[in-house]
Amino acid sequence: MTSKFVFENLVKYIAKDSVTDGIKPVFKSDDFCLYQEDCLKVMAKFPDNYIDMIFADPPYNLSNDGVTCYAGKMVSVNKGKWDKSKGFEADFQFHETWISERIINLN
Repeated sequence: MTSKFVFENLVKYIAKDSVTDGIKPVFKSDDFCLYQEDCLKVMAKFPDNYIDMIFADPPYNLSNDGVTCYAGKMVSVNKGKWDKSKGFEADFQFHETWISERIINLN
């Protein structure tokens, strides 16, 4: 079985039930897929030890209704609801959950 065949089948599997889940790559090449989705939903569909690399840009939780100076003007630091802290324990639990997914190939 070729790696391209396995890759294509995995992409199809992740997109399965896409009407309800909406998990389809926003970009796909022969050996790469980019998903813009809740990482926990996408990673839950991958088998253990499958992924070689994860590029993560998790929320920094800096949207705290503060202001900063940008181009000489006072502007809000709020990025959106997704960037608001849910408290130390909940924020820590989120990061611990996505980091502990067992999908990284350690070989």
